[in-house]
Amino acid sequence: MPRISISIDGPTASGKTTLATSLAQTLGLAFLDTGLTYRSLAYALTRESAEGLRSELGSVLEHRPVVYDKSVSGRPVKRHGIFLHGEEITEKIWDVSLDDNLKTVAKDPVWRQLILCMHQDIAEEHENIVAVGRDVAVTLLPAAHLQIYLTASLAVRRERRRAQYRDMRDRSATVGPATARDVENRAAVRALPNSLEIQSTYLPASAVLACALNGLENKKGATTHELP
Repeated sequence: MPRISISIDGPTASGKTTLATSLAQTLGLAFLDTGLTYRSLAYALTRESAEGLRSELGSVLEHRPVVYDKSVSGRPVKRHGIFLHGEEITEKIWDVSLDDNLKTVAKDPVWRQLILCMHQDIAEEHENIVAVGRDVAVTLLPAAHLQIYLTASLAVRRERRRAQYRDMRDRSATVGPATARDVENRAAVRALPNSLEIQSTYLPASAVLACALNGLENKKGATTHELP
């Protein structure tokens, strides 16, 4: 069975997770949210020394993506989970007090490379995968069947995030304008051979999914009859 890989980049609250979940359920893919690994490391740094984590990150921190099987109505056959020394921390990584650590991790090229190695191992482990996050197209899945850049207006992104976290007061609902990194990443994704940009400001989630599936069908080597 062929490997199917899809990357989804875009600014905060542009709908990346919603689209990735729908694609994973529809096509029977693993779904990796790379941003959660960064949050997990931010949490780990409150309990471990940076030196220790740098030397053995892959054996200390484990990120298990959710895996869907379309033959059982798009239900997960493996649930998502993040573990530190074998202890599940999936629900502990959202505290706003971790934001400073998160910024430190995101700006550090050594941490970014170590996390990328973890994500590469995960991608190799799963035959069919959709990965979400900034830079995933150019770093993690440069040869993906489809490389999506998903965007939306700032007002819509802010409203989506407020709605998403309305009942989760421990999570920051702050959404800002596209950053310089977002602009650079958008240009980088556009330059890739299998790229597709979706402007989702006025589209319901079902229409965004339809655009992505149509884009996948139209890319060479990923026709509908070949999909898992």
